[in-house]
Amino acid sequence: MVNLTNKEKFLLEGEKYQHQLAIDKYNNYVAQSQDSILKNLFSNLVKIEEKHLSIINEMLQGQVPQINTESIHPYYENNSINSNDLFNIGNIILSSIDTNHYEDGDKIICFDALTTEELLYSTSSSASLEFKNTEFEDALKYIINEKSENIKYISTYMSKRGMYNNTIYF
Repeated sequence: MVNLTNKEKFLLEGEKYQHQLAIDKYNNYVAQSQDSILKNLFSNLVKIEEKHLSIINEMLQGQVPQINTESIHPYYENNSINSNDLFNIGNIILSSIDTNHYEDGDKIICFDALTTEELLYSTSSSASLEFKNTEFEDALKYIINEKSENIKYISTYMSKRGMYNNTIYF
């Protein structure tokens, strides 16, 4: 059992809140998405965020989470980020031919999800500084690494769909 300082508890509670918001948001995006591949991407992000929330809850209880570091991002399968041809999301493959095929609503929620992941990456990175050289350092590094993969995951989908090619209107 690890005793947390008030500051550590405060930071973890903030992380817990932010991850729960992301779960709620991504569950809504599953329902709102027009593209079935995007629905799958958001379903995967919900699973990832639920895993992060579980890790944070363990830490808040003073438990050191057991992290399986073999698979940093289990839902980001068989992808080469540098590949211009293929992107595999849960066994569904997008190719570069799929560009410019999206609904405006999907583009808006993708941009919001990308911003959400960037915020979570930033807050997790900042919080991790407080836990440097503690029992929780590896758990936070794991979450930060997955956040980085989530950003690539969303960004690659958006790139393959051509969502960066024109202006977004709100």
